[in-house]
Amino acid sequence: MGIKGEKMLKRFVATWLVLGVVCGSALAAEELPLFLKDGGKSFQVSSHSPNLGDAWSINPGETKVLAEIEGPAIIQNMWFTCSGLPDVDAEYLRNLIIKMYWDGEEEPSVEVPFGNFFGCGFSRREPWQSKYVGVTSGGFYSYFPMPFAKGARIEIENKMEKPTLVFFHFLGQKYDSLPEDTLYFHSQYRRENPTIRGKNYTILNAEGDGYFAGTILFIQGYDKGDKWNFLEGDEFVYVDGEEDASIKGTGGEDYFQGGWYYIDGVFNAPYHGLIVKDGEKVHASMYRLHILDRINFSKDVRVEIEHGNRPQNEAKADFSSTAFWYQKEPHKPFQEMPSRENVVAGPAFLIEGAIEWEGTPGCGPLYVSTYNGNWSNNMGANFVGEKGKATSKTFTVPEDGTYKVGANFISSEHGAIGLVKIDGKPVGEPVDTYSDIPRDDYLLNVNPAMGHAVLGEIRLEAGEHTAEVEIVGANPEAKGSELMIDCLSVTRSL
Repeated sequence: MGIKGEKMLKRFVATWLVLGVVCGSALAAEELPLFLKDGGKSFQVSSHSPNLGDAWSINPGETKVLAEIEGPAIIQNMWFTCSGLPDVDAEYLRNLIIKMYWDGEEEPSVEVPFGNFFGCGFSRREPWQSKYVGVTSGGFYSYFPMPFAKGARIEIENKMEKPTLVFFHFLGQKYDSLPEDTLYFHSQYRRENPTIRGKNYTILNAEGDGYFAGTILFIQGYDKGDKWNFLEGDEFVYVDGEEDASIKGTGGEDYFQGGWYYIDGVFNAPYHGLIVKDGEKVHASMYRLHILDRINFSKDVRVEIEHGNRPQNEAKADFSSTAFWYQKEPHKPFQEMPSRENVVAGPAFLIEGAIEWEGTPGCGPLYVSTYNGNWSNNMGANFVGEKGKATSKTFTVPEDGTYKVGANFISSEHGAIGLVKIDGKPVGEPVDTYSDIPRDDYLLNVNPAMGHAVLGEIRLEAGEHTAEVEIVGANPEAKGSELMIDCLSVTRSL
């Protein structure tokens, strides 16, 4: 190493040593080069108790203090494991509540269901890893630095009707003092079940001086026909009382650094990822940590995300979240802990014998607002054309017989008059799909289904047949010539 290189290294080391003195020797461990140490003294509070199997029991309804630690200090690592890990329905994940209090405050700075703090929503334990929080082979860990000047109290409340065992440790450093501008760790659980039509979901609404450090978002669809459209929502961050958000996004999965409804599935990166994507249960869990891209605020911050396409928020779902942030105390008291009950996605709405029209050549896709319902399979198709144009699809019947033919159209001010045909033969009278309801051009369509109606009966032989809808005219009031088709139906007459 040359003279110039030696001088640069000495200057670098001197800078860090001066910072250590100025900051009372309390520097976040990750900020220190690996060849330096700060002036802290290590400590660990744990469930160590050889005569009790190194675990603490928490009775039903009990709030147990796990740690009371004198400051100044910083908790640098937190780890838990619990009884009940083999359970298919891991009840403890939603019914153990973590609470943390700093410097003798009466209102907790952390109040989150155990599973939600560690990214395990829906009462399901999923291994995943980020730089600061995760679950590894039965262990739940956090590396969020948690400083306090006077003292820390950490509790767990057991809201189950049975006792549970917890194993834990809190590892950190004690210091002579903390920097004057030290920010304190906070975390809050929120839930909206179901989401409110036309209103964004709020992840965080905090007051004070600090920065938003990220969130874990848990979404549960309401029926198994959901097409992940609840991800069609942009994030908005309002800082220091602004009416127009300074941060506006492009989509739910986009905010969490994925794309196209997470086309490649689950992934874990240091600061963002997808923990769960379960199409059968309609579950999605995702995280974004703003550590390298902190969102600062001096007075207040509000973090929101849409559920469904803008501006109507038309996807009905169960949204819950864990927010992480740092701020100076005091903090705004949290709202009452929301319901923790699990939601189970019901079956998709399906019309018996439906010939679903989505995907038919020459037609465009339509996705229904899940607040509307009454679209078979939550999808439809639109067909635009002049009088005499038609859209068709093949179907099969298993045996010879008489069959009922029905249809479910969607109405709008552009609605045309359609005639249903089977193998070229008209069935029933033409259907006028016009109404004075404006045509909704957003992705999650709010136009109402007209209701499934039987048009007539027809004799069919076993095998393949062709269903067709022809535009045969338009209402004089119509502003266009469009058929919005949910489905046709063919069912055996009794």
